[in-house]
Amino acid sequence: MEERANGVLIAIDWENIRRGALMYQTAVTPQAVAQAMIAVGRIFGEVLGGKAFGDWSLRPEDGRAFTEADITLYHAPRTMAGKDRSDPSILLEVYDWVRDREDCGFIILGSGDSDYQVLVDRARARGRRIILCAFSQAVGREMLAAAPLFPLEAELGIHLAEHGDVEVRTDALQGNVSSSGNDVALDTFITEMDRLEERMNFVGYSMLCNQWMLEWGMGWNEHECRRMVDDLVQAGVVERHDVVNHNNPQFPTAAVRLVRANETVRSALGLNRPPISNPVLLPSG
Repeated sequence: MEERANGVLIAIDWENIRRGALMYQTAVTPQAVAQAMIAVGRIFGEVLGGKAFGDWSLRPEDGRAFTEADITLYHAPRTMAGKDRSDPSILLEVYDWVRDREDCGFIILGSGDSDYQVLVDRARARGRRIILCAFSQAVGREMLAAAPLFPLEAELGIHLAEHGDVEVRTDALQGNVSSSGNDVALDTFITEMDRLEERMNFVGYSMLCNQWMLEWGMGWNEHECRRMVDDLVQAGVVERHDVVNHNNPQFPTAAVRLVRANETVRSALGLNRPPISNPVLLPSG
């Protein structure tokens, strides 16, 4: 009887992991995630390598960090509307591993999207096992029923809520303080909005609340995201405006934009840093 291969490959959906971390109002580094998944992989066998999937033109620093951790980058550019396209890239790449890598018996999948259930089934049919390693709250119910999960909360040492007397903060955008002095979730919202505004003519209110904020880990559902935007409007961080709808001029499109004069926005985007002075060189002699 042929001995089963015990080599391990790792596939990391970086946007999924980042969104999962934001559910705990924290940020994780590529190095920490890579180390955690390699540690999980070593439980099952020899780690043969791994790939991190994402649009690395948006996050080149994260890409360099993964490379330094010996994780290969797979570039999956976003659509013009800003939609992440890592899922189809991971499906195709990991299926190639399942089909062609005879030395691979296990795959550590850094995502919990329900789209990967078919991949788990195909791997099992070929004698391979897919092990999930992601934030538990970002894992779909279908995936929990299909594959074993190593929660990243435990692997990264993120402590969940405990019983006892604590100071409760009700603002959904309050969390760990970032280097700008804002909290991490608010900084994420502002920087992601800035990227959208650079690429698009306008940021639609519906798309922001129904898709993008959910991808950024800003809320559990559309209703919560809409409430957050309303709070940010009240705080002067963003403002709502109408855009002409050429298909139906009587009903303009609702849009949202950053208030770039706002101190919180300026701080998150690094616009309050003092300029670097250039000394004037006096002619010699």
